[in-house]
Amino acid sequence: MKPKDLKFPFSWDERRPLIFENILFVPQYYMNHKEWGFVNWYNPQVFKDQLPIHIEYCSGNGSWLIEKAKNHPEVNWIAVEKKFERVRKIWSKMRNLNLTNILIVCGEALTFTKNYVADASFQRVYINFPDPWPKEKHARNRLLQEPFLIELSKKAKPQAETIVATDHLDYVKQIVSAVSSSEKWDFSLENPFYINHWENYGSSYFEQLWKAKGKQVYYLPFLNKS
Repeated sequence: MKPKDLKFPFSWDERRPLIFENILFVPQYYMNHKEWGFVNWYNPQVFKDQLPIHIEYCSGNGSWLIEKAKNHPEVNWIAVEKKFERVRKIWSKMRNLNLTNILIVCGEALTFTKNYVADASFQRVYINFPDPWPKEKHARNRLLQEPFLIELSKKAKPQAETIVATDHLDYVKQIVSAVSSSEKWDFSLENPFYINHWENYGSSYFEQLWKAKGKQVYYLPFLNKS
């Protein structure tokens, strides 16, 4: 299967939440998310086996998550990516490898987490190279801020670990500030709260890109206190 073989399942005027081809479509500019209800993870359209759930936000073209799902069939994996062209690439890889332990979410991270995920769903959370919005005036758009951290704490199991990977030092500083001031999360590491190498973490497009350009990668793990 090629990425172009996946067609968008509805028009703009018909937009609605929909599970299609192992993809949950969470439409933008849609006012009735709460009416859809929480996803039943063990609906046959989602996961066929009742396994622990790990989630990756900002999945990009899916190379990191596909490798994880292939090597860890004992885990169900969720890939969250808002850009449809990238979702197509994840879907193509998943189909070509006949992986049945993946659900792709085509939608915005906070909207999905808040409206479609039941409490205490995730055993582990990965956030790989989230958009750093490098211009100061755009920094308010960054994902890892208080509203998302609060929602994520509800949806992760108690003591579940979240790991963020980023190459952007200013974003690291903001994450440290947000997590340090949060009542929901505790860093797993001592100050400065990150490491620059994580054994067997896996490789993604952006990790390869930034390391090839000589940039440092920062891994920040923190635990859910809820």
